[in-house]
Amino acid sequence: MSSSKYIQVIENIHKELMTSELSENIGLHAGNSGVALFLAYYDRIVLQKNEIIPKVMDILEHNIKQINSGSNLHTICDGISGFGWLCEHLRKLRMLNREDIEFLDDLDPFLYKRMMIDIRHGNYDFLHGALGVGTYFLSRFDNKAIPKYLEELLTELEKSGEPCENDAVKWLSVLKYETGEKGYNISLSHGMASIAAFFIKLHQLNFETERVGKLLTQTITFILDQITYTEGSESYFPSYSKESNAGNFNSRLGWCYGDLGIAHVLWQAAVSLKNKEWEDTAIQILLHNSKRRDLQKNNIMDAGLCHGSAGVAHIFWNLYLNTRVQKFQETTDYWLNITIQMAKYTDVAAGFKAWRTEKLGGFVKLDSFLEGISGIGLVLLSHLQSDKTVWDECLMLS
Repeated sequence: MSSSKYIQVIENIHKELMTSELSENIGLHAGNSGVALFLAYYDRIVLQKNEIIPKVMDILEHNIKQINSGSNLHTICDGISGFGWLCEHLRKLRMLNREDIEFLDDLDPFLYKRMMIDIRHGNYDFLHGALGVGTYFLSRFDNKAIPKYLEELLTELEKSGEPCENDAVKWLSVLKYETGEKGYNISLSHGMASIAAFFIKLHQLNFETERVGKLLTQTITFILDQITYTEGSESYFPSYSKESNAGNFNSRLGWCYGDLGIAHVLWQAAVSLKNKEWEDTAIQILLHNSKRRDLQKNNIMDAGLCHGSAGVAHIFWNLYLNTRVQKFQETTDYWLNITIQMAKYTDVAAGFKAWRTEKLGGFVKLDSFLEGISGIGLVLLSHLQSDKTVWDECLMLS
């Protein structure tokens, strides 16, 4: 597909977001910060300007006012650490200066305390708990206070891990917040794949490499033990661990749950620890998933990053750029085509709607990064340039 078709959809998304109202949610994945992330990259890639446009500055100032007015949710998805990650990212893109984000120094002790409360209560959740704040601190690794914060999070993770067979380690978490049911989640969005991804980032930073390498190996060992694939299976991994899944071993195709997020982390771990066996297994799983094209079977209802077609396309694009496996490029093109086809609604400027259960309204307009048009736009923007993306660090994909 020619880039001109992407550009038209990107322009429609840009037009819609430039006029969108700001919300009280200042977070990255579900709030205003995700909108700002798209607009910043639009300016950088399409207009080829490396400066903050007034709309992005409006968002930054609005978010700061929300914090000053008492908004104290700390999570990366909906709160302060998500906004902080955005600010650090814009600094690294040289769109902000260090002086512009000095206010983060005052917020760090609060975020550290919230992170430690979460992890000591067993809430390591990436989107809504300790690992999301840890990801924000990883983005600020060159700040002198941060390594101590990360070391304490690492220690708590080490203490809370449960030893099991094959010298593996697993972590208990809440699987269903409505019922309080607990179990062993292996997903990237809320489960142990995100713990592995956190260890990978620490290892890449040469942070306690022996200790982190051992924990990463133990985590990946448990995740690999959860493979349920037999001839004819849709997926290699269940949504949760085998013992938590009540016999339902087929998982969806998406970033959030199932094979794609898990296998991408497995591939990253293989590269970090130079483990050829893991690398071969990851590629095998991903090649199998490249053949999964049925939207209904794979539970793909919309185009969003979290569990929609754009998220699938971006994971395969990321993998193609890193491995040069041609099948991954062809699979990327397929899912980008599906994404463009999803822009079919005439009552919204960009044409996209995100799926909610019927109880929550069915298909709805969303501007957000994780489930809405900001994330879809970033995926399409990534295909207007040939180099690797860096914004997807906030999805634990790079």
